[in-house]
Amino acid sequence: MDIATLTAFALFIIVMTGTPGPGNLTFLAIGAAAGYRSAFPVIVASQIGSLPLKLSVAYGLGHVMANGGPIVLAFKILSMAYMTYLAWRIVSLSVKPKGEVSLPSFWEGLLIHPLSPKTWAMNMVAFTTFLAGNGLSVHENAIILTTGFVLGGLVFHSLWALAGVSILAIVGEGRLMRAITVLMAFTMLAATIWALML
Repeated sequence: MDIATLTAFALFIIVMTGTPGPGNLTFLAIGAAAGYRSAFPVIVASQIGSLPLKLSVAYGLGHVMANGGPIVLAFKILSMAYMTYLAWRIVSLSVKPKGEVSLPSFWEGLLIHPLSPKTWAMNMVAFTTFLAGNGLSVHENAIILTTGFVLGGLVFHSLWALAGVSILAIVGEGRLMRAITVLMAFTMLAATIWALML
């Protein structure tokens, strides 16, 4: 893999993991509601949960997903259902009184990326654009894909959670914070719908 391709791959990871999506918006909401320490275990869970997705893309499932069919339809239904549930959890963090709703758990974090259409799309695009046909073995490409996105995910999910902490510090726990949280949840759903239509 030459330096130019590796640089382009790194820039792609930065853009994809740094922009809004279900994961980043979830961690922004958790950071705003409960701080970075509460968000960090869910961030780690999201990266652990993303490993089977990345490996399956690298080892061939990406081609199956790209061809459509009943598997893709089932994925879209599960994805929309889970993202709707996650949006409801995010809204609940600010609408209900503190103590009445729990934060998304480590186990819920495991499902964020496997059921995120953005995560599937960016892994498939990265693999087909930068890794397929580069002369490296399937195993080497799987390591590059996985390492790149896990590092990007840990860094940018953390930054989004810290941004949530900053928003809370600036606006406090009033109506404005509730409105921001609801907006984040709807934005997450809109991003999911948009990604499912691609």
